[in-house]
Amino acid sequence: MVPLPGVRRSEDCGGWAVVVLTGEVDRALAPALREAVDALIVEDRARIVLDLEQVPFMDSSGLSALVYGARRAGALGGTLRLAAPREQVRRLLELTGLSTAVEVFPGVRAACEAPCP
Repeated sequence: MVPLPGVRRSEDCGGWAVVVLTGEVDRALAPALREAVDALIVEDRARIVLDLEQVPFMDSSGLSALVYGARRAGALGGTLRLAAPREQVRRLLELTGLSTAVEVFPGVRAACEAPCP
């Protein structure tokens, strides 16, 4: 996977591919997030954890990219999990109902170690 600004592949955690997002996930960063998900799917990596610890803000473009990632992973029998969202992002996920469709965990380790439903 080619490094993209604000999107970095981290070490895998168990059988999960971990992607660290940095900065605002908005119209400028959302395409890079989609590209990162697509690159993982090409590698047949459909169990993905997005580390949101360094994301202070997310807009509707970012939410759309999360939905895209969840659908792409789900289409291959995998899943997308979110880890460590900050308060603003966590509230946005709750207000939009996305937190009921995509599992949210307090940290990357917790996301990787939780059993799949």
